[in-house]
Amino acid sequence: MPKRKPDLAGSIDQIHTYYSTHGKRAVQIPKIETARVIKDPVHGYVPMTCAEYDLIQLPLFVRLHRVRQNSMAYMTYPGATTSRFEHMVGSMFTGSKIVTQVLGEMGRDDFASLFPGLEAGHGADLLVKSVRLACLFHDVGHGPFSHAGERIMASVTPAAEMEEAESLLGRNPALHEYFSYKLALTDGVRSILEREDPMLPEAVASLLVEKAAGGLARENGAGLAAFRKMVSGQLDADRADYLARDSLMAGVGHGRIDSDRIISNMAAVQDKQGEYELAVHHRALGAVEDMLDARFKMYKWFYRHHAVAAADNLLEEALVQAVDDGSTDENLFHWRSMEEGLGDDDSVLGTVAAAWRADPEKYEYYRGLWDRRHFPVSLLKRQSDYSEFARRTMEITGRSMTDADILERIEQFTASGAKANLVDDPALAGPLSAAHTMIRFAGGVPYSPLSPSDRIWMHTDDGRLHEIREQSAYTKHINEAWMSHPSVYFSFVVPGLRKGDLTPDMKEKLRDAVIKTIFQ
Repeated sequence: MPKRKPDLAGSIDQIHTYYSTHGKRAVQIPKIETARVIKDPVHGYVPMTCAEYDLIQLPLFVRLHRVRQNSMAYMTYPGATTSRFEHMVGSMFTGSKIVTQVLGEMGRDDFASLFPGLEAGHGADLLVKSVRLACLFHDVGHGPFSHAGERIMASVTPAAEMEEAESLLGRNPALHEYFSYKLALTDGVRSILEREDPMLPEAVASLLVEKAAGGLARENGAGLAAFRKMVSGQLDADRADYLARDSLMAGVGHGRIDSDRIISNMAAVQDKQGEYELAVHHRALGAVEDMLDARFKMYKWFYRHHAVAAADNLLEEALVQAVDDGSTDENLFHWRSMEEGLGDDDSVLGTVAAAWRADPEKYEYYRGLWDRRHFPVSLLKRQSDYSEFARRTMEITGRSMTDADILERIEQFTASGAKANLVDDPALAGPLSAAHTMIRFAGGVPYSPLSPSDRIWMHTDDGRLHEIREQSAYTKHINEAWMSHPSVYFSFVVPGLRKGDLTPDMKEKLRDAVIKTIFQ
């Protein structure tokens, strides 16, 4: 009797044992020799190879212990102090399960079609190691405060590097992805990878960016494009880890998903035109729906919680101000400094606080980053607040508008780069005259393909591929629910006043001033 395929991909060794002894699969799954183990709160014991262990000793990885995954979210959810380091190790573990599963489902002919430049034996070994390492490196380029520092990274990146980033990642690239690519090719990293396999540096780089150069990418373009989705895609190792990890550490519970059910049903499936897609068998549709639902709820209640958004708004403005006035070194946001282990959350924030204590105006404005009593106040918190904002907008402007019209005008205002310097409103007397409002418009839905190749595909026993929305009405409803959830965030600070001192009447005056500012 044949061994039963493990339904849950909880153990890399379990998957390897199954596929190595199953007898029907032509691609031999390599046994990765591990030498070290890390105990992780999400995945348990995470085995690492010698090369992987040597890499995490480097300053560029040690720095990530001091870079928080979710910036200032811990000010709202005290347990949300997960570091980028933890997430990257967890992503490596999850990516290893994905690549082992997909290779195990692949026949020799499929492997030859996807990777004509690789031999099945060495090629499978190279791919497993490359996916693991690409997942380990995918976020190493994050600067201080993760996404909140992205704006500074763009300002300190030379024009030549920006052009290179666009050539590798397309227009408006996420610079931390480009920095991760550059860090993965530094001399210190390359020497460790080449000891393991001379082809590893190029293979890892090809999985980190869309348009990698080199013979490996040219000869195996279709296969690398499919496998890159394990690192950066709709159902990638990154999302599977951060949903579970952030949910656990923040204590919110929304991100608990059955990623093992999804992984154990993944395969590279060929359509009738000979093209391959990384797809999930339809028997795991419920688990995929749950993952999209979890992403929706985590964004709604955690990542874009009004207080989290308010803190991120204030932090981003503080970082820009600190770089502009020289209170912190802009080079700490460049990958060269990251290579040396420089640029982490606490050192940057501490340096800025020390510099600004001698400047009461700046310190009072940004004081909420260090003193919770002066934390920024959200103007809109609940659905009812948005309804009242819309009603008041039509009352002040004398125009009847839909909610969509109002949101579009706000989005145009924020996209123009305009600052919310409030209009000269007589109602803003006394301390309110110094108030400053911050606006952030955060669009997007839980499932929104960016291109025809960026979709979730399900496959059935007859070999057909189905885009998930064709099989799942629930997926469409999740997106509709997100679109009905307002995605504009207003927050403000009043220098010299604690948030508890702001009365409902003061907040209403500030709201009206914001409306007049945007719709004047």
